[in-house]
Amino acid sequence: MESATKYQDSVYFKKADGSALYVNLYSPSTLTWAEKGVTVTQKTGYPREQGTTLTIGGRRAAFELRLRVPSWAGAGFRVTVNGRAVPGTPTPGSYFPVSRTWRAGDTVRVSIPFRLRVEKALDDPSLQTLFYGPVNLVGRNAATDYLPLGLYRNAGLSGDLLPTLTPVPGKPLHHTLDGTEFAPFSEGTEDPTHAYFRRSEPRVCFGTLDSGVVNPAKPDGTTLLDEIWSAAPFRSKGTLVSRVRAVVDTWVSAGLLTRADGAKVVSTAGSATYAA
Repeated sequence: MESATKYQDSVYFKKADGSALYVNLYSPSTLTWAEKGVTVTQKTGYPREQGTTLTIGGRRAAFELRLRVPSWAGAGFRVTVNGRAVPGTPTPGSYFPVSRTWRAGDTVRVSIPFRLRVEKALDDPSLQTLFYGPVNLVGRNAATDYLPLGLYRNAGLSGDLLPTLTPVPGKPLHHTLDGTEFAPFSEGTEDPTHAYFRRSEPRVCFGTLDSGVVNPAKPDGTTLLDEIWSAAPFRSKGTLVSRVRAVVDTWVSAGLLTRADGAKVVSTAGSATYAA
């Protein structure tokens, strides 16, 4: 098995013609680019820090700095050079280009806000694992069955599920939900852990308000809440409520939800308060 220390070989790549430098990994490091007479020093506490800072040293040199945009990154990915925002639209799963003639002392700040999300097992979408940004969170619990967890109950307008969890004071990246502590898989303690849990959203809830309506599902397992939140992020509460109304109308027309229950769902969505 290849050692994780081999990642140091892949922090930076250069384009064959020397016109671009790729920053693949956000990790404390120093690159000496002899052909350009340039150094790049990266200082970061990532992933405890949601971003990184790169400082250019050496001679003046023109090249494009290409910063990796993680596939999970949201709209908050932002880059500044010497404190000034760099225009452009980051595309998750690609690189964000910054092209200029670099001088010693130039400082690049990359901000990558984390959000809580799930990744589903391919053969059973109800089996899921939690990620906070790049960090896989596992549940420390001695139970021998899958833990049933609901995450939509306090989801934010951005689609971030984090507001449903409670941070553990003094323990970065640790959260609790329903009495279970979730911690980075990489900590590798001897505690019994659950990397996967069974997603359980039995009732339709918004912003901690319970509509009292059972969360219906299609034959493929997609629930009403799944379909509503698949359109996140929402610009405003009104946008979310409009989405709820549209999905409810579709499900009522398909016979998957009664009109009375649909009205309760829309009313609850309109009454709830949401985190951004």
